[in-house]
Amino acid sequence: MLRRVLSRRVSVAAMIELAMWLAIPYLLIGFGWAFFDAEQVQLFETAFRTRLPAGAEILAYVQTAVMWPHLMLGAQVCVG
Repeated sequence: MLRRVLSRRVSVAAMIELAMWLAIPYLLIGFGWAFFDAEQVQLFETAFRTRLPAGAEILAYVQTAVMWPHLMLGAQVCVG
């Protein structure tokens, strides 16, 4: 059964559509995580403040939202 599913031909447009549908819940969870983990957003913001003063807040929020699985697993331990 797995061979039959994997041998199906799929167009590039269908793969892009699947990736976009999977990105919706990923980003929703990520933005929720970033909203409640303001301390992590603040850490990223201070790191970005010297390189990008105008958009550091937005970039820090988006980066926290995108990296939520990594941050959930304990990335704070590795930050020194």
